[in-house]
Amino acid sequence: MIFDRADDNILLIDTESLRLGMFVHLELGWLDHPFSRSRFRLDHTDQIGTLRQLGLKQVKVRRDLSDPAAFAVVPPAAAAPEPVVTPADTAPTVTPESTRPAVATQDPERARRRALLSAQRLSLQRCERAHAVASSAWLGVTREVVRDPATAHETAQALAGELVEDMMHDEHTTLRVLGEAAGTAASQHAINVAVLALMLARFIGLPEAQLNSVALGALMHDIGKHLLPEHLRNVSPDQTTMVLRERREHVAQGVRLGMAMGMDPVALRILAQHHELQDGSGLPQGLKGDEIALPARVVALVDQYDRLCNPRQGSIGRTPHEAQALLFAQMRGKLDHSVLAGFVKLMGVYPPGSVVELSDGRHALVTGVQPAHPLKPSVVVHDPKVDRDVALLLHLKDHATLSIRRSLHPQHLPRATLDYLSPRDRVHYYFAHGGEAAAAIAA
Repeated sequence: MIFDRADDNILLIDTESLRLGMFVHLELGWLDHPFSRSRFRLDHTDQIGTLRQLGLKQVKVRRDLSDPAAFAVVPPAAAAPEPVVTPADTAPTVTPESTRPAVATQDPERARRRALLSAQRLSLQRCERAHAVASSAWLGVTREVVRDPATAHETAQALAGELVEDMMHDEHTTLRVLGEAAGTAASQHAINVAVLALMLARFIGLPEAQLNSVALGALMHDIGKHLLPEHLRNVSPDQTTMVLRERREHVAQGVRLGMAMGMDPVALRILAQHHELQDGSGLPQGLKGDEIALPARVVALVDQYDRLCNPRQGSIGRTPHEAQALLFAQMRGKLDHSVLAGFVKLMGVYPPGSVVELSDGRHALVTGVQPAHPLKPSVVVHDPKVDRDVALLLHLKDHATLSIRRSLHPQHLPRATLDYLSPRDRVHYYFAHGGEAAAAIAA
């Protein structure tokens, strides 16, 4: 990508000469670096250290977006770069924009693999940390909501805003399946529903002005359960009458808490309608079709999906592929058709977290998908010759002859494959940034 600016605003700076205050632009995929975005200002020295560890000799810098103090003096292009980052007066070494970033010359393939592995680990760790912070904030809301609903609302709004900002700052934001997730089953469900609802809402074109309300309603959709008596909180799915009563009660209590918190009308309708169904068979009012607000239809669908993947204790969970297939086969008449179609396109035929068999017979775990390539997700492949801790992602879209043959249930995998891919019993998602990774390993 070339900036649409005058050439004198675009510089290539030696990584050894980077300074705090410079605004860098990394022309790398999101798996190729550990930062939350590809364009950012250098505010900490550890950011500079990480750029060097990626093996880049030079990076692109926007002069017009940088701190002017970082360019006090600009030497000739041939000037030697600074060995370390210091506040000294020596200026950064600059070369023409046409020069491309170079990688370390010693064993470049090994350096590339090492940098990619580091980026993969750091990216996953960042997602897991962000998920843990969100889960902790949600638990804080539940502790405050009855005693101090105004404070709980403030915290919940802040969390919703952070989730929206995390998704919206990058037009190529995708979903990533996490290895581990902190918090309780309730907090994990709330974060999953919020993340999926936001991605789906944006994908089907809900107005950006509504996204904060979608996030807030999704986060709080089950908040009424905290006011239910114990015998209704853990109802077995086969106790049909009790399940229906629990749904009616927690919706009513949720709306009451939402009003006490001062939630906006869109969020309140999500709380009130997330168990309503298109054919009128839902609860508590038996609403049909357009009587149900579109944001509530979005949350209703992802709530169903997550409950299939991550059911209550004692129930058998479905794989992401099975859960999506069940929604399409058994719930098609009860869910909004356009929302369901958007969900399938967003998640791909094999949603992140699915275990699959490739066309060459190898087994793999789906880690991410792009809507433009629903049959060609990114996967981790079981390769006995490569230790699982150093396995790189394989991007199927880059391999015309390689495809997915079928989805598998983890219980049908050989023990060695199961240990290697390590699919989780519970599936958790968070935002990944920067679009598809630019680098891929050979099939």
